[in-house]
Amino acid sequence: MGAAEIERARHAEERGAILLALHQEYSRSMTSVKSLSRALDLLGYPITREGLRFHLSLLADLEYTKIWRARDTAMWRADREHEMRADEIVFVRLLPKGLQLIDGAIAADPAVSF
Repeated sequence: MGAAEIERARHAEERGAILLALHQEYSRSMTSVKSLSRALDLLGYPITREGLRFHLSLLADLEYTKIWRARDTAMWRADREHEMRADEIVFVRLLPKGLQLIDGAIAADPAVSF
């Protein structure tokens, strides 16, 4: 297995860990990215802020999760100074399609590994 395949497998495993962590929070309307990051650290998946942003964006594009950016929240106002960027992902939620992937009710996705 080459370096590229190892890297792809690592990223797929990280995405699987993200979905499994969100599965624990499925009854909540949303989970903060900070809480998710801490949970992943505890599970042995310390993912950088940029890496987590990339994975969450991809999982949202694949319709496994829904993300909320700072600009999507009620607290955001463009006319005020903020510590975070408008496009910063602040909340995430596992969607039914993500739950189905975890449960094996839909075909496996090579971009996500459990």
